[in-house]
Amino acid sequence: MSWPIPSCAIPPRSTACRPPQGYDGGLRIGGAKLVLDGSPQGKTAWLTQPYLSPPAVWPADYAGYPLLEDAAVDALVDGLFARGWQVLAHCNGDRSADQFLDAIDRATARQGRADRRPVMIHAQTVRKDQLDRMAALDVLASFFVAHTFYWGDWHRDAVLGPERAARISPAASALARGIAFTLHNDSPVVPSDSWRLLWSAVTRTTRSGATLGPAECLDTATALAALTRAGAHQHFEEADKGRLAPGLRADLVVLADDPVAMAARDLAGIAVVETVKDGRTIHGGVTAR
Repeated sequence: MSWPIPSCAIPPRSTACRPPQGYDGGLRIGGAKLVLDGSPQGKTAWLTQPYLSPPAVWPADYAGYPLLEDAAVDALVDGLFARGWQVLAHCNGDRSADQFLDAIDRATARQGRADRRPVMIHAQTVRKDQLDRMAALDVLASFFVAHTFYWGDWHRDAVLGPERAARISPAASALARGIAFTLHNDSPVVPSDSWRLLWSAVTRTTRSGATLGPAECLDTATALAALTRAGAHQHFEEADKGRLAPGLRADLVVLADDPVAMAARDLAGIAVVETVKDGRTIHGGVTAR
């Protein structure tokens, strides 16, 4: 069974729009985002293998669907590379990940290699061979690893099956390949709770209390780096953000406990004592002990 794929009008090269530089009133345009498929929990992500349990009225071989045809994605990525834009693409299914990686491969062959830092957003079901391609093409990943908690049981029992579900948000596999990656929430899909995100990356605990894919768990220090230093690098801002070091922006939080020393099960409950922006306290305040 086939599904219609929307076409996409590609602007002519003569209308080249270069990315704006720097901040304006606290706002920076960080790149161009493409959305290539839907979500696994909604069974609209584009997969290479069928869903474990297809939605009602769909056939047994249903594997989701793309949002853009291959030619449109190729043209968009190539045009953005030519104009100097960072490209960030929403890819939940492994088939949409193939589409994005193919487009990057072809655009790189035409435009040459450069420090572009394309980002695969979510990368929820990427396979090991795709991680190898991402490493070779210098593609960054941003994992929505809180899926393990919010939909982990659903992915295992109704969406992907145990084997594929255990590999969602494969952060440890990305780390082993030297892929730069970040962790993110997808508010308002889930709350903007960085501590539950940290806890999810370290424990991969589902709502039922199971551990989904223990081989993909991160240690706390690595997960913290993915929430801080890696984020600055992903957005080309590592020169003044992401670390505690002289000369960098004083954007930081003071916590009630040391996350690295805490038991992993307690990470979701860390309390923020103080928030500092550009060296100025904007929330709370440290009380002398």
